Amino acid sequence: ALDAKVRKELRRWLRRLHDEFNVTSVFVTHDQEEAMDVADRVVIMNEGKIEQVGTPEEVYDHPINPFVYDFLGSVNLFKGNVQQGKLVTGNVEMNAPDSEDGVSTGYVRAHNFIIETEASGKDSIASIIDHIHTMGAIVRIEVIREDTNEPLEVELTKEHYIQLGLRKGAKVFVRPKELKVFVDYMAGI
Repeated sequence: ALDAKVRKELRRWLRRLHDEFNVTSVFVTHDQEEAMDVADRVVIMNEGKIEQVGTPEEVYDHPINPFVYDFLGSVNLFKGNVQQGKLVTGNVEMNAPDSEDGVSTGYVRAHNFIIETEASGKDSIASIIDHIHTMGAIVRIEVIREDTNEPLEVELTKEHYIQLGLRKGAKVFVRPKELKVFVDYMAGI
């Protein structure tokens, strides 16, 4: 196994080689970061079936189904019901204006949360900080929802983390900046 720095250099080399010779190449990997870094087009497959094809940006920003969304990185899930443009999950109502009513799951990536020390709306999720992991310029915070006792993962810049003065055991409120909702058409069948 190659360490992270060597893998990154190898990806750069492969990309330069590909661009220099201007040839079509197929690169098969199970490493999502590697695929997104090297590819012009990505094919996401599940059990031998193509789920989505597109540029790395297209598949990351506009996943067509829950499998693709979950496959491309860490994600927080919110199981609930969409009612009149709101995903209701636990004691929280999240805006989902383009979603159909029904049993649904909301998806939020860790970096797509706002973390605050006070509630600022019905989409504020009261939580307790369970773990803080500093990774250079990024801080990953694991919180536990007060209403459902479910864990969530939030990422923010180290600068923002320091400004907020967060610590383990503190009560915080997290709100999604971006929420993708998929209706569970199999619910109730």
